[in-house]
Amino acid sequence: MTAHTGHRSLVVFTSLAIAGAGLVSASAYFELVHGLASGRMAAAGAVLTAAGLAVSLGHLGQKRRAGLAVRGAGRSALSNEALLAGLALGAAAVAAGLGLRGTPSPIATAAAGVTSAAFLVSIGLVYRIRGQQTWRGLSAATPLTGGLAFGAIAVQTTAGTGGVFLGTLLFIAADALIFSRRWRDVLGVPHSDDVLANPWQVRRTPLLAARFFLLDVIPYFLLAVSPMPLAVVSAAAGLIADRFGFYVLAVQHTTEHEVATVEMQIAALDPSSQD
Repeated sequence: MTAHTGHRSLVVFTSLAIAGAGLVSASAYFELVHGLASGRMAAAGAVLTAAGLAVSLGHLGQKRRAGLAVRGAGRSALSNEALLAGLALGAAAVAAGLGLRGTPSPIATAAAGVTSAAFLVSIGLVYRIRGQQTWRGLSAATPLTGGLAFGAIAVQTTAGTGGVFLGTLLFIAADALIFSRRWRDVLGVPHSDDVLANPWQVRRTPLLAARFFLLDVIPYFLLAVSPMPLAVVSAAAGLIADRFGFYVLAVQHTTEHEVATVEMQIAALDPSSQD
């Protein structure tokens, strides 16, 4: 991926935003379900979300565009994302402030968790673009599942409970299941000449595997043995690999790609072509 593609800032923005919103949503879950209040985790999530939004504002190029971005809310997926980003950050800041003061509010916590989860969903929906072969299907769900998995891992690691909550393992397992489906879909895209022109497409299996093991497999086993900071480091690296792979493995539907797909189908039906 080169700088002129414009994807570098998107990788940074989405990595920070997904990590932050996931941390807020996960900390809300642990507080409401398990009584594990953590104002610091909510505050960290708010800071990460704010940092991601700052990068996003820089990507817009002009500050006045930030206000225009929300005008199409309800009609535009991008406008929905912009609106929910602001709501999620505001709700997270309120919940974090109350938590740090030692007066957590279940209503504020729930609002922060719900709006952050909605923000994660909106990030995925922005990329449901017609013609993008690797952004179809369950790819839209990976910001939500990946963010929740990261957040649960971070909260669990710092909880100091001496054990691992079942919810944490379920968050990780759900993300692994969703991402394995995306992995299969990406590998199912035919290697036409235009696809092979992208060097990352040749290495798509190692890249997808790195994301899967760093965000899901390694943290799962580390937490199962004993919660340790290494699990958060691994999950963070996996989240970055997820966003990097999401953009560099994008494949636009073209006539050449369609021809390659048909040729692969014909070859699969003709045994003699395998000789």
